[in-house]
Amino acid sequence: FTWRDIERIRKKCPIPMLIKGIATPEDARIAVEHGIDVVYVSNHGGRQLDHGRGSIADLPDVAEAVKGKCRIVVDGGIYRGTDIVKAIALGADAVGIGRLQGLALAAGGEAALLTALELLEDETRRVLGLLGLTSFAGLDRSYLARAIPLSRRGLDSPFPLLKEGY
Repeated sequence: FTWRDIERIRKKCPIPMLIKGIATPEDARIAVEHGIDVVYVSNHGGRQLDHGRGSIADLPDVAEAVKGKCRIVVDGGIYRGTDIVKAIALGADAVGIGRLQGLALAAGGEAALLTALELLEDETRRVLGLLGLTSFAGLDRSYLARAIPLSRRGLDSPFPLLKEGY
């Protein structure tokens, strides 16, 4: 499948087009050049390439590359309201929450899915409120700070009491 195929499809089907799997600024720019309406930043759940970057890591570069010329959707690891707020602050217009929905359905069917979505909405509203915002409109990267992971050798292990080489 190539960009030539996209051109052919665009000519036959003049409808809004979304392309999922954009992970580099170069592909994002090419998508914009081909009139794509939505770039979907995704590593397809990490199934396609072991040890690939997470979508949230690729999002800022993709957002910079498209410069507002198309919409951006991102997925991957969106489970909490804070995840949504971070994604929007980094340039996404929307987020995908497929796995969260699947987990909720598996845990308790439709009622659990509804509860999960309500919790997600509540968390998102609370995070915005704690930032002093009433909507996503004023949200940008200035609300984020890079956190350096703690490195406590052995303590972050699932078996912290086991000695090395044991």
